[in-house]
Amino acid sequence: MPGEYRYFVDGRIPVLKVHDEPRPGPAVIVLHGLYANADAQRGEMNALASWGLSAVGVDAPHHGARRDGWLDDMSWIGPPDFHTRLLHAVREAAHDVSRVIDHVAHEGHWPIGVAGISFGAYTALTVAAQDSRVQATVSILGSPDWTPRDGHITDEIRWLMGQAPVHRPWDTARHPVFLLNAGRDSLVPPHWARDFARTVWERYPHLGSNVEHYEYPESDHMMRPEDWDDVWRRSLGFLRRHLYRE
Repeated sequence: MPGEYRYFVDGRIPVLKVHDEPRPGPAVIVLHGLYANADAQRGEMNALASWGLSAVGVDAPHHGARRDGWLDDMSWIGPPDFHTRLLHAVREAAHDVSRVIDHVAHEGHWPIGVAGISFGAYTALTVAAQDSRVQATVSILGSPDWTPRDGHITDEIRWLMGQAPVHRPWDTARHPVFLLNAGRDSLVPPHWARDFARTVWERYPHLGSNVEHYEYPESDHMMRPEDWDDVWRRSLGFLRRHLYRE
């Protein structure tokens, strides 16, 4: 089994780091979904470590070791308040991830990628758009578009939507990005990622080779096990191809 290391960045951001020796080497920041925590992705982190990458799990704000009353409130509020709070949390989480990248890069890890699931995928794409140090990004069940799937669009949501990675394709796709979505997803409509990929391919041909897209037509947000296994097989291959150095 790979080694496990736990610590706090800035004394407040919980990190779970998994890797084999020798180190340092390429690192992948792994971002969990809503209501989960870094430990929930331990199997995927072990897989990354077995492929020669250091996996760095981060508890998002209000999650895991940082849990407070925020998640309890999210379980009962409806749109548009739910979406507003979710997008603010994505922005907060993206800032924290860049601080973790500061720490990991200082330790000598390079190059650095980010892989996120659902809420974590929204965060991963936001980090890719804001932080040029991210050399490869995997978005699983996420979206670069922050449009709510239903509910009234308030002035605050409209402002937040304007901050979404979809409006900065030249930044989001400056390095390789892999978008993987479920065709029957009722929580994160897959056409947002599909449309983003098509827009980059058609309007920004110099960036087109940086964007990959794959969709699982038979899966919903809770993916079929065989599709989830394939997601990580493809994601591992993508990350190793773009980050690993012999």
